[in-house]
Amino acid sequence: MPRIVFAKGEQGQFLTEIKQSMNTRTENLALDCGVHPRTIRDWQREKYLISQEAVTSLQNISGILCPKILEILPDYWSTRKAGQVGARGRLTRYGNPGTADGRRRGGFIAYKKMKQSGLATGFKFRRNFVKPETSTLLAEFLGIMLGDGNIGPYQISISLNATTDADYVDFVVDVIIRLFGLIPSQTTRKNACHIVVSSIGLIEFLCQKGLVRGNKVTHQVTLPSWILQYPDFVKASLRGLMDTDGSIYGVKHTIAETKYTHACLCFRNYSKPLLDAVYHNMINLGYHPKMGHNRLYLYRQKEINRYFEDIGSHNPKHLKRYKAITDSQHITSMNSAIN
Repeated sequence: MPRIVFAKGEQGQFLTEIKQSMNTRTENLALDCGVHPRTIRDWQREKYLISQEAVTSLQNISGILCPKILEILPDYWSTRKAGQVGARGRLTRYGNPGTADGRRRGGFIAYKKMKQSGLATGFKFRRNFVKPETSTLLAEFLGIMLGDGNIGPYQISISLNATTDADYVDFVVDVIIRLFGLIPSQTTRKNACHIVVSSIGLIEFLCQKGLVRGNKVTHQVTLPSWILQYPDFVKASLRGLMDTDGSIYGVKHTIAETKYTHACLCFRNYSKPLLDAVYHNMINLGYHPKMGHNRLYLYRQKEINRYFEDIGSHNPKHLKRYKAITDSQHITSMNSAIN
């Protein structure tokens, strides 16, 4: 109910004058006001503000006008003040609930209670994973990601051909398990196998190692600087790139009416900084690549043989294709010798 605010001392003086004028006791005033006698005493001592209803009743029965009213406080006027007092007490006792650690602990408590009650929690927790040291295997994985990988807001994915890269899919899955201790999921749509790992922590780790979220062509990605510090890391990253965005094919030509087939290695990518990085690193490794539009070629047969001996491939598709071409070269040379 509304409360009346008088100047200090006037509320008690008002009640004293009424008691003296009516020559009555506190208990009788309490009956007239419909309150407990203790309430009258608290009002007289000005412990609490007197109600508007009580002031009206006392004026009517005594004929004494109340002092000048400074303010009329509405119902529940003290709720906000009490809440502030309670909040300050809570802060003093338990600390600030708005910290990241406080919200985290509160979230875990809510999660446990909801889980115990059988309700769907909707909570998603970060997956624990291994943070590997820099290595040739990690460098090769980053090459795979720069080739056929993608980093989204909540997950990483690697898309490979479900038919021709079927054996290589198993290798990539094994690399993810060995490096990070995470088992990826696999889905196949329209002859594409998508290897997916959902982990915010893994995304943050890979970005720290030089990868970026979003479209690789838009960001014009390139090889991370830490890979360029060691030749073994460079070779491993090139292997990952070639196994995903590379291809090997046979080129036929005729010399003195004899048909020959030699292998050609091609790397295609639409990020110019990455294409340039592959080109310069292959030159540093002693190769003689040729640049084309969004492509890099390696034509010299001896260098292609050295590539598969020195850098190699973990994609069985490339290895089978390379063997088929070299076997064809051997048969052709044998026939030429017989003729």
